[in-house]
Amino acid sequence: MYNRGLFHDWVPKPVQLLLIILFTIPLLTINGIYTANISDMVGSIGIMTEDLLMANYAATIGMTVVFPLLLRTKQYFKSKHILLVTFISLAVLSYVCASTDHPSILIAANFLLGGMKMFGLIEVILPIMFILSPGGDRARFYAVFYTLSIALSMVSGFYSAQLAYNYNWQNVYQLVIPVSIFCILLVLIFSHNLYGSKKVPIYQFDWISMIVLSTSLMLLNYVFSYGRVLNYFQSDNFQEAFIGFAILLLWFIQRQLTLKRPYLSLSVLKKKNVYGAILCIFLMNIFFATGSMQAVFTTGILKYSAQTNALLNSIMAIGAVFGGVFSFIWFKKKKGLKGIIFIGFSAFIGYHIILYFLFSPVIEINYLFLPLLLKGFGMVVLFISTAIFAVEKLEMTEMLSSVAMLVLFRSFIGPAFWGAVYSYGLYAGQMKHAAALVQRMDVNDPLFISRMNPTVTGSLAQGRSIEAAQSLGVQSMWGAVQMQATLTASKEIFGFIILAGALVLLFVLLFRFAPVNLRRLVKLRKRFRKREIIKDEEEMMAAVVA
Repeated sequence: MYNRGLFHDWVPKPVQLLLIILFTIPLLTINGIYTANISDMVGSIGIMTEDLLMANYAATIGMTVVFPLLLRTKQYFKSKHILLVTFISLAVLSYVCASTDHPSILIAANFLLGGMKMFGLIEVILPIMFILSPGGDRARFYAVFYTLSIALSMVSGFYSAQLAYNYNWQNVYQLVIPVSIFCILLVLIFSHNLYGSKKVPIYQFDWISMIVLSTSLMLLNYVFSYGRVLNYFQSDNFQEAFIGFAILLLWFIQRQLTLKRPYLSLSVLKKKNVYGAILCIFLMNIFFATGSMQAVFTTGILKYSAQTNALLNSIMAIGAVFGGVFSFIWFKKKKGLKGIIFIGFSAFIGYHIILYFLFSPVIEINYLFLPLLLKGFGMVVLFISTAIFAVEKLEMTEMLSSVAMLVLFRSFIGPAFWGAVYSYGLYAGQMKHAAALVQRMDVNDPLFISRMNPTVTGSLAQGRSIEAAQSLGVQSMWGAVQMQATLTASKEIFGFIILAGALVLLFVLLFRFAPVNLRRLVKLRKRFRKREIIKDEEEMMAAVVA
């Protein structure tokens, strides 16, 4: 006897909906690294920001590499057991993240946490899909689900920052434990104890490819995260990691091209909609990855606290809601992909243009609201439209592979690559402009003396020696130089990004986006039959995780 739902038959439908919501919110918001609290973690446990950056990307890699395994586990284990293991793992791994001060353990815990979240998410995504889109309307499902998931992540970032400020950053992780226990109790009470389908053997799964891909991506993660600190190819560790990544990636590709049952079908890269969607996602991250530069501006120049920054980022949730509503209406009117993708990129470019003119040591905080609304709007619009484009007209095995690649480029390779580029560009720009500013600063420069005198005079009035007063004056001037160098370098990079945005818009106008079938997300005609329809379930899982 099989039951493809999550709960006992005696559970009323409204209660089932409430339970799904209670499961989904923790699964979407629990993370190994809460970016709003990175500065608190760095100061508390004495590790580098790069360690936390690598741990954050490790969670995404964990989510990606387990994706081909999701179908096998769902068809081999009971949904009840999968949810129980998921919430227990989230509680244990969150405790590890809160208690360890060793970067390697933190990175490994995040990798496992990301993978375990994916197993739980697939169990709740399928019921959500049937609730939001019983007729198989892809646009309806994506518009609601992406908006919900992105807005929740932004709002949770604000509350995690508030909790860290009022108590301690570790309390954010400790809160996960009672939440997970509560979800475990709900699973034990309301979830049925039946299999969802006929068992499919796991032994045919290509475990070697999974290990090779995981190791390769983690080496690439190391390259992106620590490149600037290691001075790139000047470091032996960097060279070894990059060579190791290349060798393992080639081995992985060779296995996929020769195995009868490959871990990922690389043939999908020949499909125009797949490589087109991946390219759009990669280009989107040119604009999305500048969030780190925004943080440098708001914290280093404007001196905003972590809580204020989290509040600013939560404003993007409002833009995300607008983006979801706009996408829903757009696709309901059966308009094409080219227009909405163009609008999504235009919103991102608008964010950068406005911020370009706002780079200043003093601005009103409300000036930042509009660009952040545009950023949230553009992100949701592009997430929805590229996901719809990527899985169009694909067979089941192709769909599984295309979705995994899309998630990989969307959440790891794109942000990590462009984040590394901007990190190096900002550092090099700061050094260049600081050197240009200080090269003429000496006692013969009246502007330099006029700025030094107030600090020196004030220090002497407080009873300090002449040497100490002069030292404070030099420090004050160096701080002003660093601020101006950072502003100039940031503005320079944003200028290049705006120019790149014009080229991206030209690419969107010239690229031929094929028309999509918005109605057929999955084959649902056999959905309520009691016998197992493996192919239908595979297609559903692949499509909804996109």
